[in-house]
Amino acid sequence: MLVQSKSKKLEVAISKANTPKETLLKGIEILGGISKFIDEGDQVFIKFNLNLPGGFPTNTNFDVLEELIKSCKEGGASKISLGSFPVNGIPIKVLSDILNLKDYFKTIGAELAFLDNSNYYDNKDLSIEQLKKIKRDSFTNVKINENDYPIPNIILNSNKFISVNQINVNPLFKFNLSLLNSYSIIPAKYRKIGKTQHSTIEYNSADQYKKDIISNILNIFTVKRPNLVINDLFYLLEGAGPFIYKDSKIKKTNLMILGEDAISVDLITLKILNFEIDDCELLQQAQSKNFSVPKISDIKVLGEKIEENSMNVKLCFSKIEDIKLKNIFTYPGKYCSGCFKQAYHLINFMKTYMVKDLTYNSTNSFLIGESPIEPEKMGNVILFGDCAINSTKNYKFRKLIVESRKNLIAEAKAKLFKESKSKKRPKIKEKPNKNILELPGCPPDIFKCLELIMKYYGKKNVPNLNLLTKMNEFWVNGKLLDELKNWEVL
Repeated sequence: MLVQSKSKKLEVAISKANTPKETLLKGIEILGGISKFIDEGDQVFIKFNLNLPGGFPTNTNFDVLEELIKSCKEGGASKISLGSFPVNGIPIKVLSDILNLKDYFKTIGAELAFLDNSNYYDNKDLSIEQLKKIKRDSFTNVKINENDYPIPNIILNSNKFISVNQINVNPLFKFNLSLLNSYSIIPAKYRKIGKTQHSTIEYNSADQYKKDIISNILNIFTVKRPNLVINDLFYLLEGAGPFIYKDSKIKKTNLMILGEDAISVDLITLKILNFEIDDCELLQQAQSKNFSVPKISDIKVLGEKIEENSMNVKLCFSKIEDIKLKNIFTYPGKYCSGCFKQAYHLINFMKTYMVKDLTYNSTNSFLIGESPIEPEKMGNVILFGDCAINSTKNYKFRKLIVESRKNLIAEAKAKLFKESKSKKRPKIKEKPNKNILELPGCPPDIFKCLELIMKYYGKKNVPNLNLLTKMNEFWVNGKLLDELKNWEVL
């Protein structure tokens, strides 16, 4: 069970109104007004969700950000910066250019923080060494439990830190809680979880990946705890998320949950969403690490009542094999949360953007995890992850049994001289099955998987994927990515 916090009675506001802006302002007023959080001359950093160029609700609602910036200015803030690290492989400058973020925030009195320094990429006068120096000067390495994490100085040096978190369903943690929002104050490459020195069976059975990522999330949370937390569930994605997929549905709740303590705000958010607190592994592990996790009864809830606003939300599928996809047959083994998360996004991406592509390529077997089930149908065999690749080396599908070709010359002579046909049985031999696509990694990288898929099937057989790739190259060209890798950013 969750333990009681030793701190004073914590206050969390449940706000409800007709528009996101009204809901935010009402919630701040319920808590005592913006002056309770912002002092004259404060430098404020707002951490929001900036993942992909997919817009809202993949990213934070800009109407909410605009009203929050306005409130901070009214509270006396001298400087307001906001930012986040996107998903792995995407520079902030690319998202800013697509969504016009830099100019938009400037017009409302705030500054988009290029946490990855991608605003310097176009400066041809800077050498790689100069860029690396800029990077070193922009971050401070913080050591927590034997791990080093690079934290942007603009966040560390801020007087007030505000978390604006968009609530959506999440395949690993059921919902995108504010603790996850804090996790992306470090670059995506440092959020990757490497496999520890366990056997594959032990690693998968214990789901060590999930334990390690939760440990990292909690470590980062201790670096800079928010002074104000806003869980925005006015609109949220259910069914499939946190990105916009074919099975995603937007749900309007008119609600926001606000407070000074992130864990308390997350607890009330889960309670509103009718999710059992004891089933939340993130908060359970926080308790085991001696974080202050209060009981619901010890949180003073202001504004709307929980029982009058609780709701059921359709969660993501928790098993890859439950996501049905045209011409894809899934054969699972024992897989960890890392491979599940990456496969979840890959399968949903294919289901959303590659429906036409899959009609051109019938009978595809998708194998994932340690010792997956042998596919019933051959066709194309997709092996997702190192576990599936390494544990199927001796599977039947690896080889094809074929009859050797007849000796055409001998057969022609026999017909010419009317010789009797040989009664010898045709020779049987085995040859490697070339219809196998291996997607390596522990877990695999989605962008690399898509590159391998296009190379395997050919551009003509996956026209939609080819088009998407061309569009992505328009924004993120190969030369730019090479420069970023040299700079050790991505």
